[in-house]
Amino acid sequence: MSFWHHHGAIFLICAALFPRLTLLFGTGLPAIFGVLGWIGWLVLPRFIIAYYATVAYGSTNPFLVAVAWVIAVACLLGSGGETARRASA
Repeated sequence: MSFWHHHGAIFLICAALFPRLTLLFGTGLPAIFGVLGWIGWLVLPRFIIAYYATVAYGSTNPFLVAVAWVIAVACLLGSGGETARRASA
């Protein structure tokens, strides 16, 4: 299954900028979320996107999966550094 047969560039931009809204309205995933899925949606939505990208498109588009994980980790590290700077000010 290829990512580009089901989604386009607009979906990628929305997933990077608005991950919670994209997961909620742009996919069929909320119907299959369990308790852990909803906790992940609330706490770390970009990691949920990266996980589902790995599961669904890991074999057909590894570049897409790598970019999803880089965005997830970069956003996690970036938000932690911002909090540390505000606390020291």
